[in-house]
Order: sequence, then structure tokens, then C-alpha cells
Amino acid sequence: MFNNPAIDIAIGLIFIYALYSLITTTFTELINSWLNLRGKVLRTGIKRMLDDQENKTVNSEILSQTFLARPEYKYLGKKSMFTGKSKLPSYLKPKTFAKTLLSMLDELFDSKKNMSVIKNKLNSDSPSQQYLIRLIEETENNREAFKTAIEEWYCETMERVSGWYKKKAQLVSFVIGLLIAFSLNLNTIEIAKRLGRDEQSGIALVQAASSYVESYRSQDAIPTERLEKIDALTTHIDDLLKDTKTVVSILDIKYPDTEKDSPSWFNYIFGCFLTAIALSVGSPFWFDLLNKLIQLRGAGVQEKNTLNHLSPPKKQTT
Repeated sequence: MFNNPAIDIAIGLIFIYALYSLITTTFTELINSWLNLRGKVLRTGIKRMLDDQENKTVNSEILSQTFLARPEYKYLGKKSMFTGKSKLPSYLKPKTFAKTLLSMLDELFDSKKNMSVIKNKLNSDSPSQQYLIRLIEETENNREAFKTAIEEWYCETMERVSGWYKKKAQLVSFVIGLLIAFSLNLNTIEIAKRLGRDEQSGIALVQAASSYVESYRSQDAIPTERLEKIDALTTHIDDLLKDTKTVVSILDIKYPDTEKDSPSWFNYIFGCFLTAIALSVGSPFWFDLLNKLIQLRGAGVQEKNTLNHLSPPKKQTT
């Protein structure tokens, strides 16, 4: 039941998605690092917290500008491997944010660590500063309680910031997936057809998938620290490209002929579009699904072999 052509086709397609999504994820991380996407999204989140998005007439950016200029924040950025210049910090601990903000308010308003002074000098016409006033009132001028409230506010904001980053990264992954699909002719429709009519290719791809899953060790992305070394990055990409040679050698799918097969261009574009969507999902999802399907197929084969072994021999007719 489990060892059938449909399962083999699914395993073949998912193996291709898993393998090429590793390349997609690698280049996504590379581009995100080059664009400093995490740092920019974090900075936007901090500005959203401390700036007034609607009221721009009450010195609305004084808190964010002062905070972003603080050494506790700006010196957390690492050097870019592309430009050699310091990048925007990509992560800031809640405790660091709260401690830095409170220290900044002390210096900005010369409060001498008196919460009442900070409260009185904050501008109640500013929505952001009004929120800080409310937190001071709710914590009854207690510095430690106020700091804890700031940490909670920061954590809530960072949950939304993570969502912003994922959406941006997903878009980058999709664009890279499109480029890979069209440039390498990874047409989901044609690959499925090829695996359906060529049983040997399907079996070969299943065997390659089984072997690869055995050696797969959560290599869905380049570790962040490796992005700092161009040699390690190049080696990682070379390894991934070598892994794809197995797929290329098994599947000999050619680009559609503009004269003979012009109607197939729609399937080509749509098939590559489907592949791009699949690649943008990420390799962990596909490798997990691939592992389950291979186990399911193996269980079916084992069960079939067991039944054949236990079944009584056929009587010979004389």
C-alpha cells in the first residue's frame, strides 16, 4: 500500500524542495546580512516604541534619537563582512533596553534617580512619553518595578518586530526561490510528470533522498557566526551545489522549445512559481516531511516483505 508510485513521486519532489530550499535559505541569510535586515527591523521597533507616529510637533523623536546614540546600543553592532563597517545591532536584551532607557531618562532630565522628577519632566502631550508617565504611576515611582514594566513592554513589542522580520525575510526567500527555479528549470509540473512516467528515475531519486536524510543534520541555514567569514560561506555554498548534482544527473529536464512546445510555457511558468513557493517555506519543514514519508515507505516495504515471508507456499499442481 505504501510502496507505490505516488509515494515515490512525493518523496522525489519533496527531496528536491528540501535540497534547493537549503540553497534558498543560505542566500536569504546572506542577503539579509548584507542588507542588515535584522538590525534595521530592530531599530524600527525601538523608534516605534519611543517616537510619536502621529504627533510630530512635540519634539517627538528626542527619546529614540537619544537612545539610538547610546553606547549601550550602538556598540553592539558587529562589523560587516561586506563593507568592514559596523552594522546596526541585530539583538538587544530586554534588561539592557530597560536599563539603558532608565539611565537615559535620568541623564536627560537630570533626575538624580528620582522617578517623580522624570514623571514631571516627561511631555504629557506626547503619546509615547504619556505611556511612560502611566507606567511610572502604575509602578508607584518604584525604579525596579518601572524597569520590569519596561522589559515587559519591550518583549511585547519585539514579538511584533519578529513578525515584521519574518515577513520581510519570507519575501526575500520567495524572490530567491523564483530566481533558482527559473534559472535551474525546477518546474514542479514537469518534474512530477517525469517521475510519473520514468520509474527508474523515481527509484533513483528515492534512494538518493534516503541516503541524504541519513546524513542530514539540521543544516537549514548558515550559522550566524559563519556569515562573518567569507571562506566558510563559500565552502558552505559549494557543498550545497555539489549535493544538487545528484538531482541534476537523475532528472534530465530540458527547457521548453519556443517553436514546438510553446503551449507548455504556461506550465513552465506556473510550475516554477509553485517551486518558488515551496522553496520559500524552508528546508526544516521539507526535511521533516521527507523523513516521515521515507519511514512510511520503508514500513510499507517491510510489512510487504514480512507478509510474503509468512504466507504459505503455493501448492504445485500435477
